[in-house]
Amino acid sequence: MAEIKTGIFAKNVQKRLNRAQEKVLQKLGKADETKDEQFEQVVLNFKRQESEGGRLQREMKAYMSAIKGMQQASINLTQSLHEVYEPDWHGKDDIVTIGKDCDALWEDFHNKLVDSTLLNLDAYLLQFPDLKMRVAKRSRKLIDYDSARHHLETLQAAGMKNDRKMIKAEEELKKAQKVFDELDVGLQDELPTLWDCRVDFYISTFKIVTSLEAKFHREISQVCKELYELSPLRTRTSHERSVRSQSGLVLNSHLNVLTLGDVPEPRLVSLMKAGFSSQEKMPIPSVVIEPASSNEGDDDHDADIISPTIIGGNVVTGEHASITHMSASGGASGLPADFLYKVETMHDFEAANSDELDLKRGDVVLVVPTDAGWLTGIKEREWITLGTGAQRGLFPENFIQRLE
Repeated sequence: MAEIKTGIFAKNVQKRLNRAQEKVLQKLGKADETKDEQFEQVVLNFKRQESEGGRLQREMKAYMSAIKGMQQASINLTQSLHEVYEPDWHGKDDIVTIGKDCDALWEDFHNKLVDSTLLNLDAYLLQFPDLKMRVAKRSRKLIDYDSARHHLETLQAAGMKNDRKMIKAEEELKKAQKVFDELDVGLQDELPTLWDCRVDFYISTFKIVTSLEAKFHREISQVCKELYELSPLRTRTSHERSVRSQSGLVLNSHLNVLTLGDVPEPRLVSLMKAGFSSQEKMPIPSVVIEPASSNEGDDDHDADIISPTIIGGNVVTGEHASITHMSASGGASGLPADFLYKVETMHDFEAANSDELDLKRGDVVLVVPTDAGWLTGIKEREWITLGTGAQRGLFPENFIQRLE
């Protein structure tokens, strides 16, 4: 047994010596080398494809690690939010549920990527080691073939014909050629096929990644929206807007039912101006008062006193006097009295409260004074159509661009 192993080892050593000698002779130009430029290009493509596949696998693993890191960061952030969320704030118990939903979405996203991309990448790259070994073996067998061919040519040049050395050299050449051809034929078919399949594989991989990522972002954005709806800051902001809106309605309500029968005319004008010059910067109306006819000695004198009532922005008086209201807004064809500038919306905005505007991309809005961070405005098309009856509402400042 030991003698057999020794013989095999000696034979392998001799092959390596012969190949090394043949390579030296080829480099020195003393022996010609069999070349196949087309196959050499195929091998270059194969090496490039293997390198690209390995890099894609590494980057995909790094992407998976980043997802796991984001998952843990999301868990930590939710825990921190739950800890700072005060007990009397609305939705404290829901924070934990929303955090679990986020964690489940991250975990599902990671698992689906592993199943549909990373496992496919591993299977794709498993083809390369075997082919790489066969390519290297083909190179060695090509050297053996050249060495056998050169040995036979040397014997033929020495004038040997029917000698036993010649017969043996011919047999070795045929054997070397057969082994080489078997390897060469298989690789000539498989390597180009593998090279061509890379396109479909890359497209399929990135399509899966992008579709899974898009679905994940859609789902987690909905969960984030639920978290945002629980935000006490948003609740407080909405409450403050509601209070401001209700305050304005109360003021207008008082003005609409105010009876000024016992108020002198100069005081009437003063009150009306004060009422319409609030922080909302509503237009100050022009008021013309026609004095009532004298009813001295009349028992119904009290009924003849001017008692105007403001209804919907107009002043209505009794039978003997009238007050005409003329809007300072200029009507539907002009601009609001407190107009600042125009903006165009760059993104759709869906109103979450009654005091916000529903906007579509491309809408032109007339901006009026507002709170910082949000803008108040009127859609231009509604102003043209409805005039002062157009809705005023809030919308985010970062959704628009200013029109000069």
